Amino acid sequence: MRVSLMALAVAASLLLALSWGLGSADETDLDGDMEGDLSSIRLSEKSSASRQVVNISRSTFGGGFTKITVLRNPSTGTAMKESYLRGGSIDREARMGVDKNGTVMEVSSSFDGMASLGVLKMSSPNGTSKYPPTFEARESYYGSFRIDERIDDYGSSISSERAVLGTGFVAVDKKVGDDQRTRESGTGSYRSEEVIDTYTGYIAKSVSLSHQPTSFRGGSDGSGNISLRWREGVISRVAGESYIGEAYSSIERLDKTTVARGTGAMETEAEFLGTARYRVVSAGEIDMDEVYMGDYALQRNVQLEKASRYEMPHLSVTKEGTLRYENAKTLADYIITIENDGDRILEPVIVKDLFPPGATFVSTDRQPTFTSDGAEWSFTHISPGDIWTIELVLDVTGFRGADLVNRVEACAGYGEDLACAANYSAIEINWLSWGSADGMALSKRGAVDGSDPNRVRYTLEVENLGDDTLVARATDQLPLGMRLISSSPPFAASEGGVVSWNLIDIGPGETRTIVYDVEALWSGRFVNLAEVEARSVDGTSLRPATARSVVDVEKFDGELSRPGWQPPDWGFGDPVGADLSAF
Repeated sequence: MRVSLMALAVAASLLLALSWGLGSADETDLDGDMEGDLSSIRLSEKSSASRQVVNISRSTFGGGFTKITVLRNPSTGTAMKESYLRGGSIDREARMGVDKNGTVMEVSSSFDGMASLGVLKMSSPNGTSKYPPTFEARESYYGSFRIDERIDDYGSSISSERAVLGTGFVAVDKKVGDDQRTRESGTGSYRSEEVIDTYTGYIAKSVSLSHQPTSFRGGSDGSGNISLRWREGVISRVAGESYIGEAYSSIERLDKTTVARGTGAMETEAEFLGTARYRVVSAGEIDMDEVYMGDYALQRNVQLEKASRYEMPHLSVTKEGTLRYENAKTLADYIITIENDGDRILEPVIVKDLFPPGATFVSTDRQPTFTSDGAEWSFTHISPGDIWTIELVLDVTGFRGADLVNRVEACAGYGEDLACAANYSAIEINWLSWGSADGMALSKRGAVDGSDPNRVRYTLEVENLGDDTLVARATDQLPLGMRLISSSPPFAASEGGVVSWNLIDIGPGETRTIVYDVEALWSGRFVNLAEVEARSVDGTSLRPATARSVVDVEKFDGELSRPGWQPPDWGFGDPVGADLSAF
């Protein structure tokens, strides 16, 4: 017989409820012995200081089994649940673990039956329903499916990767805070690949949906067919400011890829048979509402522009450090800040911190990858105006230098090019030490471009005369009437005529060259001074060095008038051929 929509609603509600309900299953702690029937098992783990892992490899069950797995982590306010019921068969591998920093669940399963997966991460470890969760996900499947999914919860953020293929009933609903949402539901053939990162607000999904009825087993109530056309959608919004969304309904066929980069950009390529609605709103500026009904193929790229400091791809990184003393240890607390102050989206972003000599890692608030000389972090993207931060704690108890130098560099892509930035933090530990007079040499020269009379090229050279690697910050105060055009390497900052560069790896005997072009707005003599402050990475400080250059720019067509009062031209210039020796 045919199952009513009410019966379907009850079944779907059961699937969603199982994401959080306790059910009736045996319980096994990760630090204890597994007991009970392995075809009906629940795994739960309390937070502990060291990561504990359970590997359940290639388990195969059959015949109406029920299987529930639960992970809870009070340290991060996260709960994860995976359940299977009324199953005909399952082939499953899983890896799970909990520690004080986070929770990880990796699942790879092929099954026939009903399944649900759920994730809830509160806004804080002790968060309440008063504040929206950082992440909430509910997935329900009924039919024959293959699921590969990884949930990685670390600190205050969470990331997920999912690939699902199968046929049957699907209902998926995921929320990132109160600002972003992705969902799909319907019956038929289903393929989905998805990546979500809550910290950067990144949602990338590719779905292929085709509508067809699917059978439904109702136990003693009989069985029948369910036929629901697909619904799918993604939204990104900032309450009271902006909204970007797309919704598909009554879908017979949908093949689409959508990438939402935070709340201000969404890119889509789609082919569909059904109804689609696209909405873009920016308070007081944009209000777009488009509806398509039928068979369409389209591409969309929406980006709500923000004012940028530089009209070019540009990345800035800063680092602040402080010392504290705890249990006979000296700890250095750092805050790394990465800002996209340019005019376009950069992706991906790789940040690398180079630890001071002798320092050891203690903790960080973002998932790191460790290298031989420090740690790395990756971000999906950074949009214009976005600012990402990393908190890092190092144990520097054994450091004996004058200045504790910690270096950081960041690079992000745009097309085939990279925008990179570097900086360092120097914390004075031994304030009685004196800077060395030797160890660094600085030179500067400037010349007018032979083909362009008002273009000046400056060359600044910093030479390491010592035996240790140096970090340096070079600064040039451009004279009034000069404007920066380009720089190699890219400048760290350029504001109010002051241009600065950060060099974090000048090797022994190496000379680093900075070349920058400026435009002279009027003719005359231009004098400017460059200064470089340097330190060795082992903590030895050097005295600042300065260098001066003088450039004369001849009169040229289209020059501006020099501001302020200027002495008049009295016509006392040297007469051609006159003998002025008497003067």
